[in-house]
Amino acid sequence: MDNQTVQEFRRTLLERRSTLLQRWRQALADENELLAEREPDWEDAAAAVTAASVLAGVGEAKRNALLRIQSSLARIERGTYGRCIVCRGEIAEDRLRAVPDTDRCGLCVS
Repeated sequence: MDNQTVQEFRRTLLERRSTLLQRWRQALADENELLAEREPDWEDAAAAVTAASVLAGVGEAKRNALLRIQSSLARIERGTYGRCIVCRGEIAEDRLRAVPDTDRCGLCVS
């Protein structure tokens, strides 16, 4: 893969990281706001706890996505981006365009 293509993937990954961080911060703020309401009745309290746990789950998914993006950016820096971490074979460019934070080729995914 040529340097221009790698830099294109780098920009895509950085944009995704920025978007995820913004969404994660908003989810945390929403969760804190739900839990900070003063003296809610038991129904409101139960709804707030349920909503907060849903938001926490979303936060976990975003954290995992951020870790995958950070790992991909580190592989770009090391010069190993686009190589499967299992078989060391090349990851198809079409696969990287679809999932730029992937670290496995199509054969090693399953």
